[in-house]
Amino acid sequence: MANLYKALKGFALSCLIAASAGAEVVTLSNGDRLTGKIAQTGDSQIVLTTQFGDIAIPRTSITAISADSNSATVSQQASDAGTANDAAAQSPAVAADPTAPEAKAREPEWITGYRNFVQQNFPEGWQFRLRGGLEYRETTSSNFAVYAAFDVKKEWDLNHFSATAYYNYTRETTVADVTNVTLDKWGIDTNFRRDFNETRRWYAQNILAYKKDMVKGIKDQVDEAVTLGYRFEIDRYNLVIDVAPGPAIRYINAENFSTKWAMMAVLAEDITWEISKLLRFEQNGYLGLNVTNVNQYSAYFRLGLVVKASDVMDIALRYSYDYDGINAVTAQREEQRLLLSFEFPFNWK
Repeated sequence: MANLYKALKGFALSCLIAASAGAEVVTLSNGDRLTGKIAQTGDSQIVLTTQFGDIAIPRTSITAISADSNSATVSQQASDAGTANDAAAQSPAVAADPTAPEAKAREPEWITGYRNFVQQNFPEGWQFRLRGGLEYRETTSSNFAVYAAFDVKKEWDLNHFSATAYYNYTRETTVADVTNVTLDKWGIDTNFRRDFNETRRWYAQNILAYKKDMVKGIKDQVDEAVTLGYRFEIDRYNLVIDVAPGPAIRYINAENFSTKWAMMAVLAEDITWEISKLLRFEQNGYLGLNVTNVNQYSAYFRLGLVVKASDVMDIALRYSYDYDGINAVTAQREEQRLLLSFEFPFNWK
């Protein structure tokens, strides 16, 4: 009886080894794994024999082929029991296909649902982004503000259009803590650019902006500039630099300021640096000089560090410095802002 039991045990282990020896795990680009034995290989596909039958798998869907760790474990146990030799103990690993696409982790269902919602409800070819956050501003007084903005962008042929609508709710306290008032600031900035050719080096652009700023006492202000620009692209560092000078005109309706129109010369510049897939640096500046009075000029300088927190949200730390000398002598001229911004892109690139 003991000999019969040993014979049956050895036969069972031999069958298990035979079934598992040579088994491979095929990893697909969507994260799924199939276990079986490769029956055929070709330039465009392989045939894998599994417990459910033969399955033809395109090579473009395969990211890796490796030995089945379960079969290796069974073979090793059988070897320790003296029922199989070392050659059958482990299945040899098969090298990954270098032409196969990179494996991607399976996305959560809510992200898939978000992408479907955007595709179904937003116009094709348009890009949108919603931004908002808290802001601390230091000028001749201290200000605490809530900031919100909505960006839109579209590119077609050699044309590029972008616009930003923003609103800033501000609570202002004087340095001496004497007064405490609520002020707001809102407006819209637009930019239309036309590249001269497919190289996209030289371009002409129109910058049009409207704003109302109760902090500076500006009831209405409209700026329009027509500039000729050149783009520097440093591919090695994923760095893009735009420089664009040109003429401009400003209409301003401000408290205690009699001048309504100003002819200006402007210089606009913009820098974008893609540091990595998760980190982006942004910087832009603007200088406008009143050609009829060189003592009057305005300028701004802005910095931004944007972190891709997830597929549906970015977190940005933004700083800006503004100087406006084209206003009443009693008006506030300098302004600094530091903003922690939470940004939600919709088809944004």
